Formats: sequence, C-alpha cells, structure tokens
Amino acid sequence: MPSESLDSKSSKTAANRAKEEPIESRFLERVLGGISLKVLEGFCRRMATGLKSGVDLLRLLDLESKAGPPRHREVAKNLEQELRNGFTLSEAMSRQGNYFPALLVKMIDAGEHAGGMDRTFREMADFYQDLKKTRSDFISQITFPVIQLMLAILIACGMIYINGFFKSGSPQEPAFDLTGIGLRGGTGVLLFISVVGTLFGTIGLVAFGIWKNWFGCHKTLVPLVRNVPVIGTVFTTTALSRLSMTLSMMLGAGVDAKRSVRDALLSTGNFYYISGIDQTLAAIGQGKTFSESLAAPEVLPSDFIQALEVGEMSGSDSESLERMALIYREKSQIALKQLAVVAGVAVWIMIAAMIITAIFLIFFQILQVYTNALKM
Repeated sequence: MPSESLDSKSSKTAANRAKEEPIESRFLERVLGGISLKVLEGFCRRMATGLKSGVDLLRLLDLESKAGPPRHREVAKNLEQELRNGFTLSEAMSRQGNYFPALLVKMIDAGEHAGGMDRTFREMADFYQDLKKTRSDFISQITFPVIQLMLAILIACGMIYINGFFKSGSPQEPAFDLTGIGLRGGTGVLLFISVVGTLFGTIGLVAFGIWKNWFGCHKTLVPLVRNVPVIGTVFTTTALSRLSMTLSMMLGAGVDAKRSVRDALLSTGNFYYISGIDQTLAAIGQGKTFSESLAAPEVLPSDFIQALEVGEMSGSDSESLERMALIYREKSQIALKQLAVVAGVAVWIMIAAMIITAIFLIFFQILQVYTNALKM
C-alpha cells in the first residue's frame, strides 16, 4: 500500500508539474509560426481518417511521432504525453508554443465539446488544402517577375563595377561615369546593395508590422483599404471566410452563442474586427440575433450582415454560414490571384523604370563627352 500511494503521489506530482510548466515556444515559431501548411494538411487529414475509423487518439499520435519532420515527431510525442497527463487534445496543442495555428486549436476545442473531432479535422484539412493551393499559386505567379528584378539589380551592380575601370584623361577632366550616379568599383557596388537592401528591408518590415498589428495599425488601416480594389478584397474576404467557417462549425457543434461569436471573431486575425468583441457579446447577452449583435460595433461589412440576417430568417444559421465561408474563400482566392498579377505588373514597372533611367543617364554622359570635345 505505501508503495502504491507513493506511485500515485508521484504520478499526480508529475501531472501537476506538467500543468505548471508549459512547453516554451521557439523563437522562429513565435515570430513566423510553426508547422508548414503541407504538414498541417496531412496531419489534419490523417487524424480525420483515423478518428472516423474509430482508431484511438493515442495510437494516432504514436503513429504521427514516427513519421514526418523531426520537429513534428517531437510535437506528436509531446501531445501523446500531455494526453496521458490528463489534458485534452486542444489544451495539449495550445501548450506546444506557436507550432499549431490558433484557429486549429480553437476548432479542435469546439469539436471536443460537441464530440465531432473527425468532422472538425476533415473541415480543417480542406481549409488548409485550399490555403496551400492559393499560396502556391500566388508564389508561382510572382516568382518570375521577382527573378527579373534580381537580374536587373545584378546588371546595375555590374555596370557600377565596370564604371570603376574608367579613368579621366587629365586631372581637370572628370572620369567617364557610365551610371551617371557617381558610384564606382567594388565600393560603389556595396553602397548600391546597401541602399537597395535598406529599401526592400523597410518594405518587408512595414508589411510584417501590418501583419502583426504593430501599434494597433489594423484599426486605422482596415477602414481605409477595405474598399480599395484587390488589396481591400484580400483584407476582408480572408477574414470573413474564417469568421463564417468558425461560427458555422461551432454553432453546428452545439457551442454556446457567446463563445462561438468570440472565437469566430478571434479567428479572423483582423484586429479591427476583433475590436468589436465586447459590444457584440453585450448585444448577445441582451438577447439580440447574431446579425444584430455582429452589426452593433459597425466594423463588419454590411453585405456580410445582410447575408447572415437572411440565413437567420430562413432558420438555417449554420448552413448559411457554411455557404458564406465557401463564397468568401473563393473570393479571397480570386483576389490573391489578382494581387499576384498587380504585384507582377508593379515589378515590371520597377524594372522598366530602372532600364529607362539607366539609358537616359548613359545618354547624357555620352552627350557630355561630345559637348566637351566640341568645345576643345
């Protein structure tokens, strides 16, 4: 008996220690996110198939820990151990740092409460498959223009380096400047690369800051850009697709109204929409409908509210939201393709501007040489 009591105490102590010591997230995962879309889709698909077939969850995680990238195998082992320590799957996933997307964790939590995790995993597998395809299409369309831009920059570097070989005929005459901007040789190349790197680095930093909502920029930017063609469409339709899908699945899973709406708004990742959570929940507490509650903060587009109101009138909230999620997902995919085209055109314009500028600079330099020769 004493040994059994000691074993029981030690197991409880281990479980409590596991609950008190969440796994630290890694730096890159904290900044950029963890699991890749390809691995994420495969994970959700395998879990959906296994759970639908009645395979034990611990057995599925054990299989996950034997295949895939090293980090994924490590996380699968952690999940299995966390389940043995008494955590639910969603709790265990949330304790893996930023490895799993917050949206997936919330959806699994809803599926656990409703007893439909296989459906949740299947829906999320389809969602991440579409997201992976859209991202792949965007990258494939923008890759060639970006390569051309890199080649244009390399050509400019070559011109600057060659410029260093031109010498003046006399101390009174300046040396021929092929570029017209005074940069020469290796030093000029380094200075040019530094300027270009700073320019693109600044653009990347600004884009990253907008993505992460630095200084609460979503609150100011979203109202400004959501009506802008292409860019505004990407901003709004992606968020509304997530909101519709999350709210549909949670209502279908039987989750209470306040929690469903709160998690649905959080799933958008759009802090302008998230800012209306308190007003929306207060309206739900007053007994108002979903459309009335979501319209209260006046942050969501009117067409979304109208579509939701029609679904409520027909008595099919969940099904209506599911259809809306598909419509907004299709719109976001089209908008991303259009954005790739616009970005490609912008790169082409940059390249053309560089070429035209270089031609004029060289022309004026040659003209200056002839002018000086005629004066002599």
